[in-house]
Amino acid sequence: MGSEPIIVNSRRQLFIDDMLVDYTSRVALKVNPPLKTGPVLRADSPWEGHRVGAYGTVMEDNNLYKMWYDAVDRDAKIYHCYAISKDGIRWEKPSLGLVDYYGSRNNNILPLPPCGTVFLDPTAPLNQRYKYVTCGHGGAGGFMDDNGIRVWWSEDGLRWEPNRDYALPLNADSQNQAFWDERIGKYVAYLRAWNPLRCVARVEVENLFNPWPYKPRDDVAYGRGNPSKWPAPTTELPIVFKYDDSDPENSDHYNPCVVKYPYAKDAYYMFPSAYLHFPEPPAGKRHNDGLLDIQIATSRDGIKWNRLTRDTYVRLGRKDELDSGAMYMFVGLIRDRSVLWMYYAGYDYTHGTGDLETMHYTGAIFRVVQRLDGFTSFDAGYEGGELLTKPLVFTGSRLLLNVDTSATGEVKVEVQDEDGKPFPKFDLKSCDPIYANDCSKVVTWNHVSDVSSLTGKPLKLKFAMRNAKLYAFQFV
Repeated sequence: MGSEPIIVNSRRQLFIDDMLVDYTSRVALKVNPPLKTGPVLRADSPWEGHRVGAYGTVMEDNNLYKMWYDAVDRDAKIYHCYAISKDGIRWEKPSLGLVDYYGSRNNNILPLPPCGTVFLDPTAPLNQRYKYVTCGHGGAGGFMDDNGIRVWWSEDGLRWEPNRDYALPLNADSQNQAFWDERIGKYVAYLRAWNPLRCVARVEVENLFNPWPYKPRDDVAYGRGNPSKWPAPTTELPIVFKYDDSDPENSDHYNPCVVKYPYAKDAYYMFPSAYLHFPEPPAGKRHNDGLLDIQIATSRDGIKWNRLTRDTYVRLGRKDELDSGAMYMFVGLIRDRSVLWMYYAGYDYTHGTGDLETMHYTGAIFRVVQRLDGFTSFDAGYEGGELLTKPLVFTGSRLLLNVDTSATGEVKVEVQDEDGKPFPKFDLKSCDPIYANDCSKVVTWNHVSDVSSLTGKPLKLKFAMRNAKLYAFQFV
Protein backbone atom coordinates (compact mmCIF):
# COMPACT_ATOMS: atom_id res chain seq x y z
CA MET A 1 0.00 0.00 0.00
CA GLY A 2 1.38 3.40 -0.97
CA SER A 3 1.97 6.32 1.34
CA GLU A 4 -0.73 8.84 2.13
CA PRO A 5 -1.16 11.63 -0.42
CA ILE A 6 0.52 14.95 0.30
CA ILE A 7 -2.09 17.60 1.04
CA VAL A 8 -1.04 20.66 -0.97
CA ASN A 9 -4.45 22.39 -1.20
CA SER A 10 -3.83 25.78 -2.82
CA ARG A 11 -0.38 26.44 -1.33
CA ARG A 12 2.61 27.16 -3.53
CA GLN A 13 4.94 24.15 -3.75
CA LEU A 14 8.65 24.73 -4.19
CA PHE A 15 11.18 22.26 -5.52
CA ILE A 16 13.74 22.68 -2.75
CA ASP A 17 14.35 18.94 -2.27
CA ASP A 18 12.83 15.64 -3.44
CA MET A 19 9.93 15.58 -0.94
CA LEU A 20 7.32 16.00 -3.70
CA VAL A 21 9.07 13.77 -6.21
CA ASP A 22 8.31 10.12 -6.95
CA TYR A 23 10.38 9.64 -10.10
CA THR A 24 12.72 11.57 -12.38
CA SER A 25 14.41 10.83 -15.68
CA ARG A 26 17.07 13.13 -17.10
CA VAL A 27 16.14 16.02 -14.83
CA ALA A 28 18.19 17.28 -11.89
CA LEU A 29 17.73 19.64 -8.97
CA LYS A 30 19.90 22.72 -9.50
CA VAL A 31 20.99 25.72 -7.44
CA ASN A 32 20.42 28.98 -9.31
CA PRO A 33 22.88 31.76 -8.39
CA PRO A 34 21.38 35.25 -8.20
CA LEU A 35 22.29 38.20 -10.39
CA LYS A 36 24.94 40.37 -8.73
CA THR A 37 24.09 44.05 -9.29
CA GLY A 38 27.00 45.68 -7.48
CA PRO A 39 27.46 47.86 -4.39
CA VAL A 40 24.58 49.92 -3.00
CA LEU A 41 26.18 51.26 0.21
CA ARG A 42 29.81 52.12 0.90
CA ALA A 43 31.85 53.25 3.88
CA ASP A 44 32.10 57.05 3.86
CA SER A 45 31.74 58.22 7.48
CA PRO A 46 34.24 58.30 10.37
CA TRP A 47 32.35 55.59 12.29
CA GLU A 48 32.78 53.48 9.13
CA GLY A 49 36.45 54.41 8.95
CA HIS A 50 37.62 50.82 8.68
CA ARG A 51 34.65 49.11 7.01
CA VAL A 52 30.91 48.59 6.69
CA GLY A 53 29.44 45.22 7.65
CA ALA A 54 29.85 42.34 8.00
CA TYR A 55 26.40 41.65 9.48
CA GLY A 56 23.00 43.20 8.89
CA THR A 57 19.27 42.97 8.27
CA VAL A 58 17.13 44.26 5.42
CA MET A 59 13.33 44.47 5.25
CA GLU A 60 10.42 46.40 3.80
CA ASP A 61 8.22 48.05 6.41
CA ASN A 62 5.48 50.64 5.90
CA ASN A 63 6.44 51.13 2.23
CA LEU A 64 10.04 51.89 3.12
CA TYR A 65 13.12 49.73 2.72
CA LYS A 66 15.14 49.60 5.93
CA MET A 67 18.65 48.34 6.62
CA TRP A 68 20.45 47.76 9.91
CA TYR A 69 24.16 47.15 9.47
CA ASP A 70 27.42 47.03 11.39
CA ALA A 71 30.26 49.50 10.90
CA VAL A 72 33.80 49.54 12.32
CA ASP A 73 35.80 52.71 12.86
CA ARG A 74 39.59 53.13 12.86
CA ASP A 75 39.69 52.51 16.63
CA ALA A 76 38.18 49.05 16.09
CA LYS A 77 34.90 50.07 17.74
CA ILE A 78 31.86 48.38 16.21
CA TYR A 79 28.58 50.25 15.76
CA HIS A 80 25.16 49.24 14.56
CA CYS A 81 23.81 51.69 11.99
CA TYR A 82 20.62 52.41 10.05
CA ALA A 83 19.89 53.24 6.41
CA ILE A 84 16.70 53.70 4.39
CA SER A 85 15.76 53.54 0.73
CA LYS A 86 12.74 54.09 -1.48
CA ASP A 87 13.94 51.83 -4.29
CA GLY A 88 16.33 49.35 -2.64
CA ILE A 89 19.22 50.68 -4.74
CA ARG A 90 19.96 54.19 -3.48
CA TRP A 91 20.36 54.12 0.30
CA GLU A 92 20.35 57.13 2.61
CA LYS A 93 22.10 57.27 5.99
CA PRO A 94 19.79 59.55 7.99
CA SER A 95 21.06 61.73 10.80
CA LEU A 96 19.32 60.17 13.79
CA GLY A 97 20.73 62.24 16.64
CA LEU A 98 20.63 59.24 18.98
CA VAL A 99 24.30 58.53 19.73
CA ASP A 100 27.23 60.80 20.48
CA TYR A 101 30.23 60.03 18.28
CA TYR A 102 33.24 62.11 19.35
CA GLY A 103 31.12 65.10 20.27
CA SER A 104 28.53 64.94 17.47
CA ARG A 105 25.13 63.31 17.15
CA ASN A 106 24.98 63.96 13.40
CA ASN A 107 25.19 60.28 12.48
CA ASN A 108 23.12 57.18 11.72
CA ILE A 109 24.38 55.16 14.70
CA LEU A 110 21.82 53.31 16.82
CA PRO A 111 21.91 52.80 20.61
CA LEU A 112 22.53 49.07 20.14
CA PRO A 113 25.40 46.65 20.53
CA PRO A 114 26.60 45.30 17.17
CA CYS A 115 26.47 41.95 15.40
CA GLY A 116 22.77 41.16 15.73
CA THR A 117 19.61 40.70 13.67
CA VAL A 118 16.42 42.76 13.63
CA PHE A 119 13.02 41.17 13.01
CA LEU A 120 9.38 42.22 13.13
CA ASP A 121 7.41 40.31 15.75
CA PRO A 122 3.79 39.78 14.60
CA THR A 123 2.74 38.64 18.09
CA ALA A 124 4.13 41.59 20.04
CA PRO A 125 2.44 44.78 21.26
CA LEU A 126 3.19 47.84 19.11
CA ASN A 127 5.84 49.19 21.46
CA GLN A 128 7.80 45.95 21.06
CA ARG A 129 7.10 45.15 17.40
CA TYR A 130 10.81 45.28 16.52
CA LYS A 131 13.10 42.75 18.16
CA TYR A 132 16.89 42.48 18.07
CA VAL A 133 18.98 39.46 19.08
CA THR A 134 22.71 39.82 19.58
CA CYS A 135 25.71 38.55 21.47
CA GLY A 136 26.97 42.12 21.63
CA HIS A 137 30.68 41.45 21.15
CA GLY A 138 31.29 43.16 24.47
CA GLY A 139 29.41 46.30 23.47
CA ALA A 140 32.36 47.44 21.37
CA GLY A 141 30.46 50.58 20.39
CA GLY A 142 29.90 51.50 24.01
CA PHE A 143 26.26 50.38 24.42
CA MET A 144 26.37 48.24 27.55
CA ASP A 145 29.55 46.35 28.26
CA ASP A 146 27.63 43.34 27.14
CA ASN A 147 28.37 39.74 26.29
CA GLY A 148 26.00 36.82 26.27
CA ILE A 149 22.86 36.44 24.15
CA ARG A 150 20.41 39.25 24.85
CA VAL A 151 17.11 40.42 23.34
CA TRP A 152 16.25 44.08 22.69
CA TRP A 153 12.94 45.64 21.65
CA SER A 154 11.75 48.82 19.95
CA GLU A 155 8.60 50.47 18.65
CA ASP A 156 10.25 52.20 15.68
CA GLY A 157 13.44 50.23 15.04
CA LEU A 158 15.52 53.23 16.17
CA ARG A 159 15.11 53.65 19.93
CA TRP A 160 15.85 50.40 21.70
CA GLU A 161 15.53 48.90 25.18
CA PRO A 162 17.34 45.78 26.40
CA ASN A 163 15.63 42.96 28.18
CA ARG A 164 16.87 42.78 31.76
CA ASP A 165 17.78 39.08 31.70
CA TYR A 166 20.21 37.35 29.43
CA ALA A 167 18.60 34.90 27.03
CA LEU A 168 21.63 32.61 27.26
CA PRO A 169 24.88 32.80 29.29
CA LEU A 170 26.80 31.99 26.12
CA ASN A 171 28.96 34.02 23.72
CA ALA A 172 28.04 32.86 20.25
CA ASP A 173 30.07 35.33 18.13
CA SER A 174 29.16 36.16 14.51
CA GLN A 175 25.58 37.19 13.61
CA ASN A 176 22.87 35.54 15.69
CA GLN A 177 19.19 35.75 14.92
CA ALA A 178 15.64 34.84 15.89
CA PHE A 179 12.16 35.09 14.36
CA TRP A 180 8.58 34.10 15.06
CA ASP A 181 7.81 30.81 13.28
CA GLU A 182 4.05 30.60 12.82
CA ARG A 183 4.37 27.01 11.61
CA ILE A 184 5.14 25.84 15.15
CA GLY A 185 3.83 28.84 17.10
CA LYS A 186 7.19 29.58 18.72
CA TYR A 187 10.23 31.78 18.36
CA VAL A 188 13.20 30.10 16.74
CA ALA A 189 16.80 31.27 17.18
CA TYR A 190 19.90 30.29 15.23
CA LEU A 191 23.29 30.85 16.85
CA ARG A 192 26.87 30.34 15.78
CA ALA A 193 28.35 27.38 17.66
CA TRP A 194 31.61 25.39 17.72
CA ASN A 195 31.55 21.59 17.46
CA PRO A 196 34.50 21.54 17.22
CA LEU A 197 34.69 24.01 14.29
CA ARG A 198 32.12 26.66 13.34
CA CYS A 199 28.55 25.39 12.92
CA VAL A 200 24.93 26.44 13.58
CA ALA A 201 22.82 25.71 16.68
CA ARG A 202 19.07 26.13 17.01
CA VAL A 203 16.71 26.70 19.94
CA GLU A 204 12.91 27.07 20.22
CA VAL A 205 11.36 29.35 22.84
CA GLU A 206 7.81 30.41 23.66
CA ASN A 207 8.83 33.68 25.32
CA LEU A 208 11.90 35.56 24.10
CA PHE A 209 12.22 37.49 27.35
CA ASN A 210 12.51 34.45 29.60
CA PRO A 211 15.86 32.64 29.81
CA TRP A 212 16.18 30.20 26.92
CA PRO A 213 16.60 26.47 27.56
CA TYR A 214 20.01 24.88 27.18
CA LYS A 215 21.81 21.76 28.36
CA PRO A 216 24.67 22.72 30.67
CA ARG A 217 28.07 21.08 30.47
CA ASP A 218 29.50 19.67 33.67
CA ASP A 219 32.76 21.61 33.37
CA VAL A 220 31.27 25.13 33.03
CA ALA A 221 29.88 27.52 35.66
CA TYR A 222 27.33 29.34 33.52
CA GLY A 223 26.34 32.93 34.22
CA ARG A 224 29.04 33.51 36.83
CA GLY A 225 31.94 35.90 36.77
CA ASN A 226 32.83 38.17 33.87
CA PRO A 227 30.34 37.68 30.97
CA SER A 228 33.19 38.13 28.48
CA LYS A 229 34.57 34.84 29.82
CA TRP A 230 31.37 32.89 29.26
CA PRO A 231 31.76 29.99 26.84
CA ALA A 232 30.79 29.75 23.21
CA PRO A 233 28.00 27.26 22.47
CA THR A 234 29.25 23.74 21.82
CA THR A 235 26.91 21.00 23.04
CA GLU A 236 24.46 23.16 25.02
CA LEU A 237 22.06 23.51 22.06
CA PRO A 238 21.11 21.15 19.22
CA ILE A 239 23.45 21.52 16.24
CA VAL A 240 21.39 21.61 13.05
CA PHE A 241 23.97 22.56 10.42
CA LYS A 242 27.68 21.88 10.12
CA TYR A 243 30.48 20.82 7.82
CA ASP A 244 30.80 17.14 6.96
CA ASP A 245 33.04 14.73 5.10
CA SER A 246 31.97 16.13 1.72
CA ASP A 247 33.40 19.55 2.59
CA PRO A 248 37.08 20.48 2.29
CA GLU A 249 38.89 19.35 5.42
CA ASN A 250 39.95 22.91 6.25
CA SER A 251 36.53 24.56 6.06
CA ASP A 252 33.52 25.38 8.23
CA HIS A 253 30.52 27.75 8.19
CA TYR A 254 30.65 31.23 9.63
CA ASN A 255 27.12 32.58 10.14
CA PRO A 256 23.57 31.14 9.94
CA CYS A 257 21.53 33.70 7.91
CA VAL A 258 18.26 31.73 7.97
CA VAL A 259 15.16 32.99 6.14
CA LYS A 260 11.71 31.46 6.50
CA TYR A 261 10.34 31.89 2.99
CA PRO A 262 7.13 33.96 3.23
CA TYR A 263 5.64 33.02 -0.15
CA ALA A 264 5.24 29.26 0.29
CA LYS A 265 4.44 26.88 3.11
CA ASP A 266 7.15 25.06 5.02
CA ALA A 267 10.18 26.41 3.14
CA TYR A 268 13.31 27.62 4.90
CA TYR A 269 16.58 28.82 3.38
CA MET A 270 20.00 29.21 4.95
CA PHE A 271 22.75 31.32 3.38
CA PRO A 272 25.88 30.59 5.46
CA SER A 273 29.32 31.87 4.58
CA ALA A 274 31.59 28.93 3.82
CA TYR A 275 35.03 29.66 5.29
CA LEU A 276 38.01 28.00 3.61
CA HIS A 277 40.92 28.30 6.04
CA PHE A 278 44.44 28.97 4.86
CA PRO A 279 47.21 27.09 6.70
CA GLU A 280 48.14 28.53 10.09
CA PRO A 281 51.66 29.86 10.70
CA PRO A 282 54.37 28.82 10.20
CA ALA A 283 53.02 27.08 7.08
CA GLY A 284 50.80 30.08 6.34
CA LYS A 285 51.35 33.81 6.64
CA ARG A 286 48.55 34.74 9.07
CA HIS A 287 46.41 33.36 11.85
CA ASN A 288 42.70 32.72 11.20
CA ASP A 289 42.87 33.68 7.53
CA GLY A 290 40.98 32.45 4.50
CA LEU A 291 38.28 33.04 1.89
CA LEU A 292 34.52 33.15 2.44
CA ASP A 293 31.72 32.85 -0.10
CA ILE A 294 27.97 32.29 0.32
CA GLN A 295 26.33 28.88 0.10
CA ILE A 296 22.70 27.76 0.32
CA ALA A 297 20.79 25.05 2.17
CA THR A 298 17.07 24.27 2.24
CA SER A 299 14.71 22.80 4.81
CA ARG A 300 11.04 21.96 5.35
CA ASP A 301 11.14 22.46 9.12
CA GLY A 302 14.22 24.54 9.88
CA ILE A 303 15.85 21.56 11.60
CA LYS A 304 16.84 19.06 8.90
CA TRP A 305 18.87 20.91 6.27
CA ASN A 306 19.61 19.80 2.72
CA ARG A 307 22.90 20.94 1.19
CA LEU A 308 21.60 20.10 -2.32
CA THR A 309 24.39 20.11 -4.92
CA ARG A 310 26.70 22.21 -2.73
CA ASP A 311 27.18 24.61 -5.62
CA THR A 312 28.18 28.09 -4.45
CA TYR A 313 25.21 30.44 -4.25
CA VAL A 314 27.07 33.78 -4.42
CA ARG A 315 30.59 33.46 -5.79
CA LEU A 316 33.52 35.69 -4.92
CA GLY A 317 34.24 38.54 -7.30
CA ARG A 318 37.29 38.82 -9.52
CA LYS A 319 40.53 39.83 -7.83
CA ASP A 320 39.98 43.49 -8.81
CA GLU A 321 36.43 43.64 -7.38
CA LEU A 322 35.28 44.75 -3.93
CA ASP A 323 33.90 41.32 -3.00
CA SER A 324 36.87 39.20 -4.06
CA GLY A 325 37.98 38.04 -0.60
CA ALA A 326 35.02 37.52 1.73
CA MET A 327 31.24 37.91 1.79
CA TYR A 328 28.45 37.58 4.36
CA MET A 329 24.74 37.54 3.50
CA PHE A 330 22.39 39.89 5.36
CA VAL A 331 19.20 38.44 6.84
CA GLY A 332 16.01 39.29 4.95
CA LEU A 333 14.24 39.30 1.59
CA ILE A 334 12.65 42.16 -0.29
CA ARG A 335 10.11 41.31 -2.98
CA ASP A 336 9.64 43.49 -6.04
CA ARG A 337 6.82 41.86 -8.03
CA SER A 338 8.33 38.67 -9.49
CA VAL A 339 11.89 39.10 -8.19
CA LEU A 340 13.57 39.02 -4.78
CA TRP A 341 16.39 41.21 -3.53
CA MET A 342 18.98 40.20 -0.98
CA TYR A 343 22.03 42.03 0.31
CA TYR A 344 25.49 41.00 1.43
CA ALA A 345 28.66 42.59 2.75
CA GLY A 346 31.69 42.02 0.55
CA TYR A 347 35.40 42.68 0.99
CA ASP A 348 38.43 42.62 -1.29
CA TYR A 349 40.59 41.12 1.43
CA THR A 350 40.56 37.76 3.17
CA HIS A 351 39.42 37.05 6.74
CA GLY A 352 42.79 37.63 8.39
CA THR A 353 44.10 40.57 6.35
CA GLY A 354 41.81 43.48 7.27
CA ASP A 355 44.55 45.67 8.75
CA LEU A 356 43.06 48.57 10.75
CA GLU A 357 46.23 50.60 10.38
CA THR A 358 46.40 50.62 6.60
CA MET A 359 42.93 49.64 5.30
CA HIS A 360 40.40 52.47 5.60
CA TYR A 361 36.79 52.78 4.41
CA THR A 362 36.80 49.23 3.11
CA GLY A 363 34.07 46.86 1.98
CA ALA A 364 30.63 47.57 0.63
CA ILE A 365 27.09 46.28 0.87
CA PHE A 366 25.91 44.66 -2.36
CA ARG A 367 22.52 43.76 -3.80
CA VAL A 368 21.64 40.53 -5.60
CA VAL A 369 18.47 39.76 -7.53
CA GLN A 370 16.76 36.36 -7.57
CA ARG A 371 13.66 35.15 -9.34
CA LEU A 372 10.61 34.58 -7.15
CA ASP A 373 10.90 30.95 -5.92
CA GLY A 374 14.07 30.78 -8.00
CA PHE A 375 16.74 29.61 -5.58
CA THR A 376 16.46 26.04 -6.88
CA SER A 377 14.74 24.28 -9.77
CA PHE A 378 14.41 20.94 -11.49
CA ASP A 379 16.12 21.28 -14.87
CA ALA A 380 15.91 19.26 -18.07
CA GLY A 381 18.41 19.53 -20.91
CA TYR A 382 17.73 19.66 -24.62
CA GLU A 383 17.35 15.89 -24.84
CA GLY A 384 14.32 16.14 -22.57
CA GLY A 385 13.31 14.55 -19.29
CA GLU A 386 10.43 13.78 -16.95
CA LEU A 387 9.43 14.39 -13.37
CA LEU A 388 6.56 12.57 -11.66
CA THR A 389 5.25 13.79 -8.31
CA LYS A 390 4.06 11.71 -5.41
CA PRO A 391 0.27 11.56 -4.92
CA LEU A 392 -1.15 14.98 -4.10
CA VAL A 393 -4.52 16.34 -3.03
CA PHE A 394 -5.33 19.92 -4.01
CA THR A 395 -8.08 22.52 -3.92
CA GLY A 396 -8.61 25.01 -6.71
CA SER A 397 -9.58 25.31 -10.35
CA ARG A 398 -6.31 26.08 -12.18
CA LEU A 399 -2.71 24.88 -12.14
CA LEU A 400 0.03 27.53 -12.27
CA LEU A 401 3.72 26.91 -12.93
CA ASN A 402 6.79 28.97 -12.18
CA VAL A 403 8.70 27.88 -15.25
CA ASP A 404 11.33 28.96 -17.76
CA THR A 405 11.55 27.33 -21.19
CA SER A 406 13.43 30.18 -22.85
CA ALA A 407 12.97 30.00 -26.66
CA THR A 408 13.65 26.37 -27.54
CA GLY A 409 12.36 24.63 -24.42
CA GLU A 410 8.96 23.16 -23.68
CA VAL A 411 6.91 21.82 -20.78
CA LYS A 412 3.78 19.68 -20.81
CA VAL A 413 1.81 18.41 -17.82
CA GLU A 414 -0.18 15.22 -17.46
CA VAL A 415 -2.51 14.58 -14.50
CA GLN A 416 -2.59 10.93 -13.43
CA ASP A 417 -4.50 8.93 -10.85
CA GLU A 418 -2.63 7.10 -8.08
CA ASP A 419 -2.07 4.10 -10.37
CA GLY A 420 -0.41 6.23 -13.04
CA LYS A 421 -3.34 6.32 -15.45
CA PRO A 422 -4.01 9.74 -17.04
CA PHE A 423 -7.31 11.35 -16.20
CA PRO A 424 -9.43 11.83 -19.35
CA LYS A 425 -8.73 15.19 -21.02
CA PHE A 426 -5.63 15.76 -18.86
CA ASP A 427 -3.08 13.57 -20.67
CA LEU A 428 0.15 14.76 -22.30
CA LYS A 429 -1.31 14.76 -25.81
CA SER A 430 -4.10 17.08 -24.69
CA CYS A 431 -1.78 19.49 -22.86
CA ASP A 432 -1.03 22.68 -24.74
CA PRO A 433 2.76 23.07 -24.91
CA ILE A 434 4.17 25.69 -22.58
CA TYR A 435 6.69 28.09 -24.08
CA ALA A 436 7.21 30.71 -21.41
CA ASN A 437 9.40 32.37 -18.83
CA ASP A 438 6.65 33.09 -16.33
CA CYS A 439 6.24 32.92 -12.55
CA SER A 440 2.49 32.19 -12.87
CA LYS A 441 1.93 30.36 -16.14
CA VAL A 442 -1.52 28.76 -16.40
CA VAL A 443 -1.54 25.17 -17.69
CA THR A 444 -4.22 24.31 -20.26
CA TRP A 445 -5.42 21.14 -21.92
CA ASN A 446 -7.01 21.78 -25.33
CA HIS A 447 -7.13 25.44 -24.29
CA VAL A 448 -9.10 24.67 -21.10
CA SER A 449 -7.55 25.43 -17.70
CA ASP A 450 -10.32 24.21 -15.37
CA VAL A 451 -9.16 21.34 -13.15
CA SER A 452 -11.85 21.75 -10.49
CA SER A 453 -13.32 18.33 -11.36
CA LEU A 454 -10.18 16.78 -9.84
CA THR A 455 -10.30 18.71 -6.55
CA GLY A 456 -9.94 16.45 -3.54
CA LYS A 457 -8.84 13.41 -5.58
CA PRO A 458 -5.39 11.88 -5.06
CA LEU A 459 -3.39 12.54 -8.22
CA LYS A 460 0.10 12.75 -9.62
CA LEU A 461 1.56 15.42 -11.88
CA LYS A 462 3.85 14.31 -14.68
CA PHE A 463 6.04 17.05 -16.13
CA ALA A 464 7.53 16.34 -19.56
CA MET A 465 10.32 18.92 -20.01
CA ARG A 466 12.87 19.92 -22.62
CA ASN A 467 15.50 22.63 -22.11
CA ALA A 468 13.44 23.96 -19.22
CA LYS A 469 13.58 24.95 -15.57
CA LEU A 470 10.70 24.18 -13.20
CA TYR A 471 10.75 26.17 -9.96
CA ALA A 472 7.32 25.68 -8.39
CA PHE A 473 3.66 24.88 -8.98
CA GLN A 474 0.44 25.92 -7.34
CA PHE A 475 -3.27 25.16 -7.64
CA VAL A 476 -5.40 28.28 -7.29
